[in-house]
Amino acid sequence: MERNNLDGIEKVKFFDYSEYDSEKCNDGGCYGFWTEYIRISDGRWEATHGTTADFVYCPVCGSFSDHYDGDDSVFDSGYSCGEFSTVTTEELLKFINEFEETDDQYIKYISDNTRHETDSKVCAPVKSFN
Repeated sequence: MERNNLDGIEKVKFFDYSEYDSEKCNDGGCYGFWTEYIRISDGRWEATHGTTADFVYCPVCGSFSDHYDGDDSVFDSGYSCGEFSTVTTEELLKFINEFEETDDQYIKYISDNTRHETDSKVCAPVKSFN
């Protein structure tokens, strides 16, 4: 179904769990990833990246690197790799409408009245070998 507006939506998350395994999603190499677009202002959305991995992961560029420099960074984001990218509503709608959802790659829409979200693909806790 083609979407032609994002009225009432505050966040759009693209999930990629195609390599995900709940037994290995923390430090075993089978992680889930996502890119979240957050409505900021003037028809723009800021992108941030995340993963189920228990390793340092840069929310700006989406890589397993620690780019956070805080106040020492030359970028307002505080990250040495640059600023968070932004897209227009029209660009985001194009991404959405061109995206082919599967069981492992899907989109979640979070409305402005949603206090918190849930996801059916929750990473299992790391097993203890005591």
